[in-house]
Amino acid sequence: MPYNHASNVTHINIMRVLTTRIVLLFLLSSSLLVSGCGFHLRGQIDVPESLTRMSVKGTDIELVNDIERSLKFSGIELVAEGDNAALLDLNDATYTTDVIGTSSGGIATSYKLTYRVHYVVYAADGETLQNDNVRQDRTLAYDPSQVLLFEREENFLKEDMRKNLVSFILRRMSKIQ
Repeated sequence: MPYNHASNVTHINIMRVLTTRIVLLFLLSSSLLVSGCGFHLRGQIDVPESLTRMSVKGTDIELVNDIERSLKFSGIELVAEGDNAALLDLNDATYTTDVIGTSSGGIATSYKLTYRVHYVVYAADGETLQNDNVRQDRTLAYDPSQVLLFEREENFLKEDMRKNLVSFILRRMSKIQ
């Protein structure tokens, strides 16, 4: 049987079209299945209608910025405080380091890092919807010969704790009725 180039090209094109359709059908059915089960991207939250317009205030600027970024990502409109909107008040955020281990010479060998946040969520009418505390702890070993590494590690852990606290706060806010 002689080789027929046109027939072979047509067969390849048909296979490409079928493969593309199968992939599209799979992606469409997967997205419907995932959205139907309540799946959300990490960091995205569902909040009641009363919290869809919100302002955020607090003294820890990095925490406030991370919370605002996550709220925007979740579709919450951020407005100025007092603009007839709900308020998330991060009124007490503290980061502390405590020595938990020392060498025989009295030099610190390990630290406990603690990040605490007390927050209150107010409705637009001033009603307190949630008043809670969240906390993250980490331990950090210290080697006097690795001071720069210790500082980098501490900064990394502090940022990680802050991001976890943001997630905790947002998940708890999503439970407000």
